[in-house]
Amino acid sequence: MGSPRLREILTQIDTVLAKDRLPIVIFDLDSTLFSTAARNLAILREFVGLNAGSHPHLADVAERIGLDDMGWNVNDDLCRFGFTEAEVLTRLKGFWFERFFRDEYLAHDTPVLGAAAFVHACHARGALIYYLTGRHVGGMEIGTVRSLRENEFPFWRGRCVLHLKPSFEMNDSTFKQEAVLDIRSYHGEVCATFENEPGNANMFLRAFPEAIHVLLETIHSPGAEEGSALLVRTTDFVLP
Repeated sequence: MGSPRLREILTQIDTVLAKDRLPIVIFDLDSTLFSTAARNLAILREFVGLNAGSHPHLADVAERIGLDDMGWNVNDDLCRFGFTEAEVLTRLKGFWFERFFRDEYLAHDTPVLGAAAFVHACHARGALIYYLTGRHVGGMEIGTVRSLRENEFPFWRGRCVLHLKPSFEMNDSTFKQEAVLDIRSYHGEVCATFENEPGNANMFLRAFPEAIHVLLETIHSPGAEEGSALLVRTTDFVLP
């Protein structure tokens, strides 16, 4: 069940509105509002389907891998289950890279438990919902909008912003640091931020020290920095 401090965020929205200011709540998407496990598994199964004939051991291993086994890297997932053929893993890496960042594969993503209901609660309370994601313009915007709408997150309702990277090549961390300037341009008050990457959560903590900063303990990039002890930790958005 989600952190008790999730309810505190709703109260904070009321407090900011009472001061006649705009409350802002910032949400990352991948591994924060959405689980990417099904996207990774779909890509893996597509690759296996194309290569099982020449590599039957690959099919045997992949058959034992389910959604709960998907981590940050599909190659590592296969290795954990005993498949270590370097040439095949190299081809899988390229195959995954060509698909993971494309609109059509975003349809596989599933919302983290309670995510849509919590975002709606923040929006209904009067907050500006600021979706800030490392997904990029020119390949992921259509799928992102479709995914938000089909999974019933607020979007076409006013007080909703979707901020994507201007290009695929831009570093995610740099992009989010620069996004702080855009967030400040609304002249509101950030009530809370939600991230799965400890480094980004730490950055938001420094930028908006009065807000509540929530770290989703789902998956994060390898070698991520340690999350501050001041971060609120949860695995879902279910209000206790």
